[in-house]
Amino acid sequence: MKITLYSDYFNPKSSRRLGRRISRDAAIKFSEERLVDILKSMNIKYERREGSYPRIPWNKGFIYDLEADVRKSTVLKMIERKLEKY
Repeated sequence: MKITLYSDYFNPKSSRRLGRRISRDAAIKFSEERLVDILKSMNIKYERREGSYPRIPWNKGFIYDLEADVRKSTVLKMIERKLEKY
């Protein structure tokens, strides 16, 4: 199953209405390197490219295309839990 994650999902400056999908406490600890480490530790294949979240097109970031066997919400919860441990 192909899953698309936007870096704005993890932006602590964004509100939930504008696209943040994890808690603000976990988002504060987010960095692109940590996300790559988390994806590698979960054995998820991914591709990273530049782009923007459609709801906030002026905010440039990255788009992660994942290949996983679980739902997007499950992947986001696992990432959030691992970010909270940092």
